[in-house]
Amino acid sequence: MAKTASLNPSLVTKKGAAVPAVSTPEAQQPTIGSSGRKPEKEYYKALTVKLDRAMYFKLKQTGLNLETSSQEIIVKALDEFLSKM
Repeated sequence: MAKTASLNPSLVTKKGAAVPAVSTPEAQQPTIGSSGRKPEKEYYKALTVKLDRAMYFKLKQTGLNLETSSQEIIVKALDEFLSKM
């Protein structure tokens, strides 16, 4: 069995005094695609939707029947709604 490191005062820092660990330069550089540009980050924003119990269970049951997630159902419904605007 491998010996574990002992916790001594040199490993413990006071709250607010911690510094980031040093990593290798390869981990810090972004990956460059075949176009030579940095890849764009996708943008997502979280949203909370409050549903009553009956609607929540209906959404979950529909997801089970269609073998899809609640998020996919809501996003598809929202896309359809917004396309009519």
